[in-house]
Amino acid sequence: MAADGGNLIGIIDVPALRGDLGSLGELLLDPSILKILHAGGQDMEILTTRLGSLPTPVYDTQVAASFAGYSLQTGYGALVQGVLGVKLSKEEGFSDWSRRPLTESMRSYAENDVRFLHAIHDQLSATLERRGRADWALVQTSRLLTHAAEEPAPEDLWRRIGGRSLLDGRGLAILRELGVWRDGEAQRRDKPRRTVIKDEALIEIARRAPKTAAEVLDLRGMPPNLGERAADQIAERVRRGIAVPEAQRPRVEASTPLDDPGASLVELLSAVVRVRAVEANLPAALLASGDDLRALAASRNNPDAFTGALFSGWRGRIVGDSLRAVIAGELAVAWDPKTGRLAFRKLGA
Repeated sequence: MAADGGNLIGIIDVPALRGDLGSLGELLLDPSILKILHAGGQDMEILTTRLGSLPTPVYDTQVAASFAGYSLQTGYGALVQGVLGVKLSKEEGFSDWSRRPLTESMRSYAENDVRFLHAIHDQLSATLERRGRADWALVQTSRLLTHAAEEPAPEDLWRRIGGRSLLDGRGLAILRELGVWRDGEAQRRDKPRRTVIKDEALIEIARRAPKTAAEVLDLRGMPPNLGERAADQIAERVRRGIAVPEAQRPRVEASTPLDDPGASLVELLSAVVRVRAVEANLPAALLASGDDLRALAASRNNPDAFTGALFSGWRGRIVGDSLRAVIAGELAVAWDPKTGRLAFRKLGA
């Protein structure tokens, strides 16, 4: 789908272009034209592969919304309703979008996916300009989309699947196979990976290890249009994963042992981030991820630990100085009974 900010909305059947995006590709790569997306990470994966480079500049309304007081994973429908007061239909949310021709209802649903992007962009941009956060959103968008476009090898895609830390070695071996399968299926359909099957469903399959198509289809969270063919392929991938010898199974990066002082420090640093997030009205995960804090705790005695993304730019101004002061023993996090919140307390020199 594409919209030009006026009255023109076009439905572009990319598979029909047979690999050559032509003038559409030129438009997407034109640095003078702003491309507005919502949660555009998966789109960037596909477009970068098809175009050979990352389209720029890009404005991601989900990222921008997170700097305007919305949650980090606010969906498009929720944002349209929250910003514009328009409630979108969910009628075609689970339709088979590989079918042709599209029904009139499907066309209308697809058009609404882009119809409101320009209006949302305008309102969010104005809000962020007033708050002095417009540049923050642009920097974060560039960071996230560049990361999304950095394509790992198919056998390493499991490392990007949320919830993998809940699985044992056998489950991770299955998940690795499922990641390869989903990637191939997404390329065949020319669709983002998570529209083929969501991460949560892959984790459920890896955990339950169904060995037949019928068992796959019986699992909760399976797409209603998954189909017998895909279910059979998934079952085959499960069987392959189970057959992987224990010594060859993948492993999630080891977490910090509970008796390591660094584990307690991670908890303390998490509290620092939560305090600053509340003060700035930002999602805590936008300031620092769990991986960021674990890496910082592990390298706390290395001067280079304080030179990364947490200590530069807008993050450095909001949370970096506080993290550094807590690690240096100059700042404490305490409960403030007057406000009923966590707060900082400077320690004596």
